[in-house]
Amino acid sequence: MKYFLIVAEELSFVRAAARVHIEPSPLSRTIKELENQLGVQLLHRSKGRIRLTWPGEVFREEARRIIAVIDSAKTKVISAAQGFHGRLRIGLADSLAPPRLTMLLARYREEEPRTEVRIVEMTVTEMLNGLSHGVIDIGFTVDHTSLPGFVKDPIWADRPAIVIPKNHPLLSFETIPISEALRYPLILCHPERCAGGYNAIRRLFGDPALPSLSVAEYASSHESMMMLVAAGYGIGIGLETQIALYRNPNVVVREMGDGVPSSVTYAVTMREERSRELEGFINRAIAIGEIPRPAGLVTL
Repeated sequence: MKYFLIVAEELSFVRAAARVHIEPSPLSRTIKELENQLGVQLLHRSKGRIRLTWPGEVFREEARRIIAVIDSAKTKVISAAQGFHGRLRIGLADSLAPPRLTMLLARYREEEPRTEVRIVEMTVTEMLNGLSHGVIDIGFTVDHTSLPGFVKDPIWADRPAIVIPKNHPLLSFETIPISEALRYPLILCHPERCAGGYNAIRRLFGDPALPSLSVAEYASSHESMMMLVAAGYGIGIGLETQIALYRNPNVVVREMGDGVPSSVTYAVTMREERSRELEGFINRAIAIGEIPRPAGLVTL
C-alpha cells in the first residue's frame, strides 16, 4: 500500500522507484500483484504515462487511512513502552511559531509529563487530511475560512504589521495605510504552502483588490519573507509576534493603519468527542491566549 501511495503521488514508476530505492520493473510488478489481489485496475497505463482509475482514487484514500491507523498503533505501543500514558500529535500550518505556542508547550510538558507530544509542520490541506485520517489530533492555523466538518477554537490574536527595507519611502509614515502599501511590490504568503496566511491577506485587502496587487515574490514563512525584504525585493506583511522572531538589521517594522483587524490563530479538531489530553491542551492554549473562549464549540 505504501508503494501504491508513492506511485499515486508521482504518477511515474521511474520517479516512484527512485523514492523507494528499487528498480521500476519490480515496483510495477508489485502494483500489478496488488491489483490482482483486489480484482480491480488501480492505474491506467498508456505509453509510459499512468493515472489513477476511479477505483484507484478510492483505494488511495482507504490506503492512507489504513496506514495511518497502523502507524498510530505503532507509536502508541512505543510510547507506552517508554512510560507515556497519553499522546498528543500536533500539526502546525502556516509556519506558525509564536512565542505563546512555546509557552503552551512548556506548560503542558510541565503539567502533563506522562503525555507524549509530537509536532509536525504541514500545509493547511495536509493538516485537514491529517485530522481526517487520524494522523494528528489537533492543528493550528490562521486560516479563517470555513472548514466544514471540523471544530475551530479561536486561541489567540496577533496584529498584522508591514516590514519594509531601510531607506524605503514608506518610512515617512508612523503607521502605514493599506492604500500606501499597495503602491509597492509585495511579498505575500504562498497560496498553497502558507494558505492560511494567504487567505488572511485576501481578507485584509479584499478579493477585488487581489488581481491588481503587484506581487514581487511568494514566501512560505516569515523567515523567508524577512530575507526577501532585507534584500530589497519588496515589502512584506506578517504577524507582529512572528516577525519579532526573525529581526533583521536591514528591515524596519511598521504598524498598519486603517483600523486593520487582528489575525486569529485557531485550534482545529474533528467533530468527534475529544480526549482528556486534547481537551486539557486546548484549555491551556485558551488560557495563554488573549481571546476568551465562547460558550460551546465553534463548529463550521
